Amino acid sequence: MARDRRRASAAGSALTVPQLLNEAQRGAASAHVRYAKMLWELALSDANAARDQLLAAIKWFATVAEPTVYQSRLLNFMGTFAAEATSDDRVTFVECLLVPLVDLTYARDVTARWRFCQLLHSLVGNLPPEAELSDDVLDSFQEAMEDRLEDAKPTIRAVAVRALARLPNPGADEDFSCCPLTQAMLDMLAAEKSKAVRKAVLATLPCSTFTRKVFMERTRDEADDVRKMAYMALAERVPLAAMPVDDAAALLRGGLNDRAAPVREAVASRLVAAWLEEVEGEPLRLVHALGVQAHPEECELVLRTLLDRGVASAVHLGRMAESEGLGLRADFGQEGVLMGPASALFWRVVCEWLSSDANSKGVSAANKVGAAANIDAAAAGERLEALESALPATVADMASVIAKHAAAGARYRFSTGQLMQLAAACMDFADASGRSAASSMLRGLLADAPAGDDAEEAAAWEEAWHSDTWLAALTLFLRKVYGSAAELSDALLGVIGSIHRSAGFAAEAGPAQVPEQAWLHALGVAGLLLGQLRSAWPALNVSGTFGLRDLLDSIIQPGQLHRSAKVRREAVRCLGLYCGLEGIPTSPAGHLLVLRQVLLTHSETSAVKAVAVQALADAAVARGIKDVDGLVEPEMAARYRLGLNNERPLSRDVELQQHKPLLGLLLEMLREWTERFEAAAAGGGRKQASRRSRSSEGLEQQAVLGAALVQALARLVRCHLYWVQRQEREGQVLALEDLEVIEVLVDLVVLYFNPAIEAATLVCQALPVFFQHYAELTPEHQQYLATAFLAAARTAAAEDKASGRRVTAATCTSAKVMGFLAQLLMTPYRGEHNSKHEAVGHEMLVDLVLREAVVCSSPPYLPEVPKPHLAALCRVAAALEVFPVGEVQDGATVRTLKQLARQAWAQVPDRAMRKDLDTLLERLSSRAAQFGLAVDPFTPEEVDGLLETLLDYDSSGLLADYPLPFDAVEVPQGGAAPPAAARAARAPARGKTPAKARGGRRQQAGSSSDDDEGSDSAPQMPESSDDGGEEGDGGAHRTPARAPASRLQPGRAARSTRKPIVDADSSSSLSEGEGDEGDSEGEEQDGLALLENSPAVVRNSKARRCSADSVSALRQALQENRIS
Repeated sequence: MARDRRRASAAGSALTVPQLLNEAQRGAASAHVRYAKMLWELALSDANAARDQLLAAIKWFATVAEPTVYQSRLLNFMGTFAAEATSDDRVTFVECLLVPLVDLTYARDVTARWRFCQLLHSLVGNLPPEAELSDDVLDSFQEAMEDRLEDAKPTIRAVAVRALARLPNPGADEDFSCCPLTQAMLDMLAAEKSKAVRKAVLATLPCSTFTRKVFMERTRDEADDVRKMAYMALAERVPLAAMPVDDAAALLRGGLNDRAAPVREAVASRLVAAWLEEVEGEPLRLVHALGVQAHPEECELVLRTLLDRGVASAVHLGRMAESEGLGLRADFGQEGVLMGPASALFWRVVCEWLSSDANSKGVSAANKVGAAANIDAAAAGERLEALESALPATVADMASVIAKHAAAGARYRFSTGQLMQLAAACMDFADASGRSAASSMLRGLLADAPAGDDAEEAAAWEEAWHSDTWLAALTLFLRKVYGSAAELSDALLGVIGSIHRSAGFAAEAGPAQVPEQAWLHALGVAGLLLGQLRSAWPALNVSGTFGLRDLLDSIIQPGQLHRSAKVRREAVRCLGLYCGLEGIPTSPAGHLLVLRQVLLTHSETSAVKAVAVQALADAAVARGIKDVDGLVEPEMAARYRLGLNNERPLSRDVELQQHKPLLGLLLEMLREWTERFEAAAAGGGRKQASRRSRSSEGLEQQAVLGAALVQALARLVRCHLYWVQRQEREGQVLALEDLEVIEVLVDLVVLYFNPAIEAATLVCQALPVFFQHYAELTPEHQQYLATAFLAAARTAAAEDKASGRRVTAATCTSAKVMGFLAQLLMTPYRGEHNSKHEAVGHEMLVDLVLREAVVCSSPPYLPEVPKPHLAALCRVAAALEVFPVGEVQDGATVRTLKQLARQAWAQVPDRAMRKDLDTLLERLSSRAAQFGLAVDPFTPEEVDGLLETLLDYDSSGLLADYPLPFDAVEVPQGGAAPPAAARAARAPARGKTPAKARGGRRQQAGSSSDDDEGSDSAPQMPESSDDGGEEGDGGAHRTPARAPASRLQPGRAARSTRKPIVDADSSSSLSEGEGDEGDSEGEEQDGLALLENSPAVVRNSKARRCSADSVSALRQALQENRIS
């Protein structure tokens, strides 16, 4: 046979079309060019015969559903064949081949449609760029592929969108903004659930200034493959010069810190490499192009990535610094020789990398023996030598370099900070003379202030004292120079004392005549000192004449009454730091009361209030929020009863607000801030909110207060369990109540989905970070989220109802809230060693969700409940993990959940909802079989008892404060709604193919068809893992992509209950016995379905115009009889 094959190959043109296709499947890609030339010879000699033979072979190819290497080779060969169409007669032959293939894409069989779309993609996508198809062929091809974009199967949609890659028209503006096909892809991307289709759209969608924002958004997609494709597309299609600096920094920050290793690798190997190539492989130029002063963290991340991957050699750079006088080895004695921002950060990262890598290699060498230990030890020595070559010889020399940069003014402030961080991280301060030189430099730096009328220098100096980067650099250097808190206190209080004397704080005119810049200078140094101390004792025992009490009495407290908001802000910040010290000589209660008074002063600015919120949150986290309330309450009572607060009298309503607990005060402020910000963002639509808001403050200033409130509340609930444990040990009330934690979580999650606060960037950034971190902490933290689930959903639904707008799949806030919380509840939590554990079961929450779904789908409530809200309830019930270790005592049972799911199945008005409930029923049956759990049918008495509890289960426990926001309507006598199965039988099919519209494999058990409208009611919901998995069982049951697959060990059975914190008295187990009716809903199809699944059947009309045939009607009737 092998000899016959060689003879056939030698014969060349004697091969027929089928033989060539067989050889292409057997041979490697290198032989495809030769076979393609042979096939073109046959096609040009007898076009009709060659086309007929190709079509006949292609139809056989279209019957193979399993992806094999032979099918892939055949598709690649057809692409190679199309790439050889370099003349008009060859293009004409391709057109003749495309026409029947386009018609075949309307085949009833799923596999046939998929294979024909693949062939069209291979042929059209590989045509030479200069090849032009006729308008008729292109129009029919585009129309067919656009129809396939709405196919029921995600694999077909993915291939169809890739086949359209050549057709988008850039238009006159060359940004594709006027291209209907591009807009269709954007719409498809926004609504698509399948990650494979979203990935295909990103691979096909042209990237321009019009579509770039879409690629940026998809870098935050929940699917790893989609994020990876978005980064790769941007790397290939958008040069660094065309990318805004802020967008480029955001891409690097998100990509290099992505949770998935393949995504991080793609960003490093594709995006960073592409941008580095644009700057001719020079890392320093890349850092400069990324805006180093505006984005230092992102620039450092890029440099460390290049060093870790070996693209840049830190050892070589260190040696070059000494040999060629680069970096810190430059001659700074010459006029104008200083390090710019990019150079300073570059050399800091290089030196820190050498130091850390030398340490890691040294530790590795100590843990090994023999040759491996010698190799690591040599590598550590090599890096230490390179580090010594890159750094100045002594600490005194380094201090001199830093002093020269500091003296150069605001332009080199960033470089000064980078050099201080470098010295603190990489140099040894054991030498007393070096520390003395560094201390003198620091004293001069801290005491220095801009003089004269240079407004730019003064603004830069003030900005530096508010810069986290600058303050962090000063803090690190201070810790290295001063070895103890006493030395630090003595040095910095001496600096503050000199400012106090020179600025005239103690003069006869008083502090009122002190310039604002001197106030900011003194308070800035004071904040730097107070932030480094844990106890007040070192500052109380200084040797100088200016002490801690002088700082409080002459600078901090007077600064709170200053006319300048900047001074008041710094004074309040220092007062908060002062309250956090142990052993302060004054009562903390009075200072905490002053901070509360700042919050309640309506005329105060948002910036000052934000600092006061942070100070109170620091005190609550350090002491326990109930302890803070206990400290303040007696002080409030004494102060208001005796009338001691005469300096700044409060109005009666503010006086009443003072007596609120701290948590209630912060929540009330957050709600008032939300109303004011909504009004400001809408242009002052509400009179009351407009009256309360300051006209001089913009949205950005107001957003600072919102972010401070959100961060304060987030910190309080995050450390709640710590204070619960302290409370149990110490026997005194320190922690929040569980209901208070739930209230905070509900308010924060509803705020997260408030569209009116999108302009508050800081708030929008803080909320997702908090929730993701909170869900990963412990199972108990997820337990609080589970308890807050229905309360948050009802609150969001009430706001949707109060807004008066039409609730759709895109605007339903409650559905988004439920989807977001479901994702958090499926997040693996972190263990003791920061390793992720698997998610655990949420049976109790699923029980409550199913009860809610049954009530909402009942005839009295169904007309008032938005369809996306009900659909989200069903999806959440199907998505959450249940019974990973079997049933536990006093928890929900499989019997109860199955009965509730079947009851909801019979009531919900939509196929997609029943499909989700089918998924839950199937999982419950699987768990029952796995652990041998009871699934006996419910008795009629048990069913009646279960139904009776549905109407009043929401009036107990936590949910009593969050009532169902929908009004029950009166059901007319004798006008009951038809059964759900009957409604489903009459509902038109949404799909665009006969296999779906005519009752094909996808329509199993009356519950496997897609939703006719509104099925996308929660864009944040976990997506289906349907990249191709729907082929096997027809996609009757869609499993969420992020649902945990692994199971807990039996030892963690107690953790798997997921019982809500606040008992709703709605999930108690009923008596034994429940039927298995739900298990039969996924039964095998009958033979009637085979009539409509023959391969490669050409349609004369489009799939979406097909009506249900007798097979579909018979199946629906059988389903109705079985369910009832």
